[in-house]
Amino acid sequence: MTEELIHDRISFRKFLDINDEDTIPDETTICKFRNKLIKEELLGLIFDEVKKMMESKKLILNEGTLIDATLIHSSEPKRKRDNDGKVISNKAADSDATYTSKRGRKHHGLKMHIATDTNGIIKDVIATTASTHDSTQFEKLTKDETKAIFADSGYMSKKRKIALRAKNVFAGIVERRVRNQSKLRNKQSRNNTRFSKIRCLVELPFAFIKHHMKFRETKYLGIEKNQQHFFMLAACYNLRRTPALVRSKN
Repeated sequence: MTEELIHDRISFRKFLDINDEDTIPDETTICKFRNKLIKEELLGLIFDEVKKMMESKKLILNEGTLIDATLIHSSEPKRKRDNDGKVISNKAADSDATYTSKRGRKHHGLKMHIATDTNGIIKDVIATTASTHDSTQFEKLTKDETKAIFADSGYMSKKRKIALRAKNVFAGIVERRVRNQSKLRNKQSRNNTRFSKIRCLVELPFAFIKHHMKFRETKYLGIEKNQQHFFMLAACYNLRRTPALVRSKN
């Protein structure tokens, strides 16, 4: 598709600095280049460069960090058959993918954990197995935050709230009922409503990546390769948001 779009659209060729007399790279060349970027772990650097550019333009807000995670299903092994229907090759399943249950259904794959600003711009992204609990990445995703953190009830922890208060960081973490608590106190319910309105903005990147970028299954085998792919998706999402943010500033 990339090869076809470069042939079809002048805007693509202009962006890639390809002149009329230049040879347009074919599908194989593009795939080899992408795989080299992944192998050398350079997509993380590209994500960082995009983020630095946005920070220099003051397009990333310094008002707090929102965190969340989503399941990414592992692509099913693909079988190739000959003309008689006999299997001649079978793509290996991802040994890093694991099972987890959500709302009574089993899921097999990985998790994408992200941290965003209060505008939904991705500041960090981490790949883990599906069975890894969301809260295990809390410290990594919020290590540089000095003002406020917003998250759903899966990240709730009394010890965590105490630690954030000690650092003078506002803990906007949605609370849930604890043992022997029949219902939330009125103050907890009010806070949950207030925190949820802010926290829900972290879901915008997931919605865009899954629906508009059509990323619903992992593209590679192993966490390391998929981590690099997550960096690329996050960089593309941030770039896609940039024009609207620039317009809103002006």
